[in-house]
Amino acid sequence: MPHEGSDEQILRRLHRGLRERRPPQDVVIDLVALRADRWLSAVGTRDLYAMFRHERSRRDTAAVQVYATGSSMPKVWRHHPGLARAYAAAESAVAVVTCAAGRTAPVAADPADPESLGAWLAAALALLGLSTQEPWPARSTMPRKTVLVTWRTWSYHRLPKPKGARGEHGGHADARDRMDAATRRELLPGVSVRAYRRAVRSVLHLQQRTAVLAAERDREASVAFGKSRLAYLIEEDEFLACPATAAFTAYYVARLNMRTVFTSGSQSRPMDALAGELLTVALAAPTCRPWVLASVLTQWRILDQLDDAQCGVLMGRYYEHLAASARALRRGFDPLRDRTQMITRMGDDSSTWNTASRAFNQARTGWLNLLRGLGYDDVLEASCPGKVPALVAADVAAWHRLEGREQHVDVRVWADLPLPWDVVLGGDDCPADLVRRTCARRGVDPEADGWTQPYRQGFLELPAPAPDLVHGVAVASPLLAGVLRRHGVFSGQS
Repeated sequence: MPHEGSDEQILRRLHRGLRERRPPQDVVIDLVALRADRWLSAVGTRDLYAMFRHERSRRDTAAVQVYATGSSMPKVWRHHPGLARAYAAAESAVAVVTCAAGRTAPVAADPADPESLGAWLAAALALLGLSTQEPWPARSTMPRKTVLVTWRTWSYHRLPKPKGARGEHGGHADARDRMDAATRRELLPGVSVRAYRRAVRSVLHLQQRTAVLAAERDREASVAFGKSRLAYLIEEDEFLACPATAAFTAYYVARLNMRTVFTSGSQSRPMDALAGELLTVALAAPTCRPWVLASVLTQWRILDQLDDAQCGVLMGRYYEHLAASARALRRGFDPLRDRTQMITRMGDDSSTWNTASRAFNQARTGWLNLLRGLGYDDVLEASCPGKVPALVAADVAAWHRLEGREQHVDVRVWADLPLPWDVVLGGDDCPADLVRRTCARRGVDPEADGWTQPYRQGFLELPAPAPDLVHGVAVASPLLAGVLRRHGVFSGQS
């Protein structure tokens, strides 16, 4: 049955779902309760209720099976909980020092915010006479040789376990810069050596952990933007102001968040026939909120309803994400890699790379749309960074070869162009004319394939519910999916 509640309660639930990973069929149940069929044509109503009946039937079947009720995949993104425990230990240790020495304690920080922790650490490090430079890495960054392991009749290579639990220093921060006894007695009178050293250890440990937290927050932003673009910035009041706009935005974001399927072909595109009709209805509504629509889709017919100031703000946000993704790609790129072979090798962090490349390409598409919409063609002609390909799994690459296909031709174009992050961050030039010549040499249409124009989906997908997946492979039985999840077969963390 449809979810109970007033229209406002349903819209608030849809808004919360923008920051989650709800499947499209879950959103459809709310749209039926919202009576979205009153806005749709006969074909759109048929598609809406077809998915609704499919999901209701699946839930009725799953309810009978005790081990699998609802979707077996998590509906929330992985989120670092923060450093409440490490911060509490460091704050307690520093409080003992400040109390004994008669000094003022640093202003309290938010343990889930790296910037707030950074301000607290700066004061604590100065109090303890420690350097404010970057800490030693919390985990080892030194390359490790693989170890050959033989089991029965076959062998394989694996990475050895590091000698230290965490990093080259065995997990301990470098405390060589702490005060000597004479300096400590002068600057921190009344503080025992034991209390001082305890504060040093806890603060340096928190400094290490804060660097990890900052990197994790960057990863979370890349994941959120790469999948649902700027949906996490949509204000609730704006979202609730137009139900038609809210219906399209919630459904389209659910389509954007669909998981990747293990296939040698192309993935499903986010814009299906139902989303297309919902978008048309939203644009025609008298209460339409084009700013909300433009946060997740930068088509020109949406941007035409924004003024130049709004387009400028939106372009700045997209470019900020473009630059952040460029920095992540520059950190993760191996300069010795053959750029014509974007296939995962041993030691590659493909998850981080693919997350950053997806966010880069999404930000690039939105930025190009906004440049064209504002008439800044001269900017694009002067600087047109290329697309960044994902790292393809070795088994998928072998699958392609078995079918007689090679890597996508875009990989050869990207290999001939300057590195996109160098172009974005100002280290290299890549005019649009260079991109056109490179595409012509490789037999690629730069306009149609999204090299010098924003990529456009050429057709509408048929509406279909998102399947349960185990490493990209569909599982027909909810019971089997639940069993596999409990045994850790699903990727990601609970």
